[in-house]
Amino acid sequence: MMITADQIRTGQARQTLKILSNGGSGTGKTYLGFTFPKIAYIGTEPNGLDTARSNPTLLDNLVWAEEFIPSMGEDIKATFERMETAIAKAHADQAKGEVETLFLDNFTYLAENRWIYLGKYELLRTSSGVTDTRGMYGILSRWLYNFTLTRLLSFKGNVVVSCHEQTEGDEAMEAKTDKSMTIAPAILGGFRDKVAGMFSASIYLEKKRLSENKYRYSARCQAGNQRAAKNRYNLPEIVEDVNYRKIIDSIGQANLINGAKSPTT
Repeated sequence: MMITADQIRTGQARQTLKILSNGGSGTGKTYLGFTFPKIAYIGTEPNGLDTARSNPTLLDNLVWAEEFIPSMGEDIKATFERMETAIAKAHADQAKGEVETLFLDNFTYLAENRWIYLGKYELLRTSSGVTDTRGMYGILSRWLYNFTLTRLLSFKGNVVVSCHEQTEGDEAMEAKTDKSMTIAPAILGGFRDKVAGMFSASIYLEKKRLSENKYRYSARCQAGNQRAAKNRYNLPEIVEDVNYRKIIDSIGQANLINGAKSPTT
């Protein structure tokens, strides 16, 4: 559907968010995802739903959830077939107004799970008979790109994807233009170098201890602290106590400064 500049300026075109949320364990990635409205939850992370179970206010945002964890009781091919069906349902439910947010938790495990699938169903071998790891990394990268573009970012509502972070090794750093950015999304293979550009925001969550049992959670939205964070929403460098409403409000304030309206979902 064509959207005109006037529709964006006047707020007729709804603002949806497409966010890759990176961070270490315990930095609030799953919590942030559950602050979004009317969620269809696609879980590849074991026990990710425990965050919603232990926070009733977050559970209110959940429409439905399904988990896709490799196990002894289900063939990995069937696991991915179930995930395809669930994502198609999320798209259909969004069109009916029942779902507003597609939340995939967690991309790190999605890539690892797909590697299990490749090892069973698309194993490559060299002419000498050994596993062609480089070729399989290429297949994984292309699959992740296609999945991200066609299954996630084609969703008409909000998309939030959580991902762990990792410190890049020496070989990976040699290929980087900016040698100061040593922290990257923890995604198996080379797709981690491309994924940030596909989202309108690739942010990094941080957790700082203030005192006993008291912590400050924040999101880095601009590059810094060894992380190549970025966003197209005019978000500030740091958003404190980050959640869906804080992000929407920050977009609104930035657009008011720039003379534009920011419609919300």
